[in-house]
Amino acid sequence: MKQQKVYIQAASQISIQEPLSEQWMQEPLSYSEPFVNAVNPPFKEYMAPGEVRRMGNLMKRALVTTLQVLQKTGIEHPDAMMTGTCLGSLDYTVRFLEAMTENGEETLSPTWFMQSTHNTVGSSLAIYTKSHGYNVTYSHGSISFDLAVQDAWMQMQLGKIKNALVGGHDEMVESYYQLMKKSGYVGQEGMVPCGEVAMSMMLNTDESADSLCELAGIRLCHRPTKELLQQHIDNLLSEADMTMDDLSAVMTGMNGNPANDQLYKQTIDTFFGGKPLLNYKHLFGENYTVSALGLYASAHILKNGDMKSVLFLNQTTEGDYTLILLKKA
Repeated sequence: MKQQKVYIQAASQISIQEPLSEQWMQEPLSYSEPFVNAVNPPFKEYMAPGEVRRMGNLMKRALVTTLQVLQKTGIEHPDAMMTGTCLGSLDYTVRFLEAMTENGEETLSPTWFMQSTHNTVGSSLAIYTKSHGYNVTYSHGSISFDLAVQDAWMQMQLGKIKNALVGGHDEMVESYYQLMKKSGYVGQEGMVPCGEVAMSMMLNTDESADSLCELAGIRLCHRPTKELLQQHIDNLLSEADMTMDDLSAVMTGMNGNPANDQLYKQTIDTFFGGKPLLNYKHLFGENYTVSALGLYASAHILKNGDMKSVLFLNQTTEGDYTLILLKKA
C-alpha cells in the first residue's frame, strides 16, 4: 500500500527561548544556571483574565501554543489530539500533596486536584476548541511525545484522520529538579540547563505553501539489536524513496552529560558516520519531553535552510530509540 504523505503544517513553542517565536535561530538566549523556567508570553493577550487566573502554567502554555498553531493553519477543530507529557501538571500535583501534608488532608484546593492529572492538557484543549474527535495522552518518560507523533502518523496511514494537533508539554519545579539532579538526569557539570517545554504542532495530510516540512516516516524501537536498528533505518529511508546518501543531517539529543552523549556517539559512529550533526538541547535545555522541541527545531531548519532532509534521533539511557525522518516540503 502506498504510504500516505504527512506534513508538519505549523509548530509553536514556549521554552527557555523567546516564546512563540523563531528568534532562537538568529539570536538565541543563553544561560549559566542549571535550572531555568520557561519564558512565558503575556498570557492576557491570548485569553481572558479569569482563564489566566484559573489555569496553571502548563495549561496556559499548552493553550497559547495551540491557539497560535490553529490560527496559522486555519483548522479550528482538529480531527484528533495527541499529547505527550511525562510529568503532567507537576506544579499543581506538588501543591496538592504539600497542602495535604501541611493541612492534615483538610481545606484542600479542588482546582489543584482537578488539574493535576496527566490528561488535563489534552482534555482541556478539546473543551476549549470544541473538538470532539480522538483524544489521547501518552506518559512514557522521554518518549512520551514521540509516541504521540507515532499515533498521529499511524492514524493518518490508516485513513482515519486527515489532521492532528500533536503536543509535547512538561513543566518543572525546584523540588523535583533536585530529585532529578540526584539521579544524574540533569544538573551535572558541563550539562545544558534543565528547562521546560510547551510545543504544539499540526500534522496534516494536505500540503500547503506554508507547510514546514514533510514527516516522511517514524520508527520507535525498544532495546533493538544492532542488526534490527540498522534494518529500521534502512526501511525508514527506503519507504521515503531515499538512501543514506540522500540524508542531509542527523539531529541528536546530546546535552553535555557524558552518560547521555556517549550513547549518541556510539549510534552516530555505527550508523551515521560522516553525516553532519545538529543539536538542539544547548538551546532548549534538558527535559523529559524536550524531544518535542527537537522535532520543532528540525522542521524549522528544513523550512528556512538549504538542507533537503533531517533524521531526528531521540535515544534514551533505557535503550529506546526514536527515528523520525523529515524531508523538505
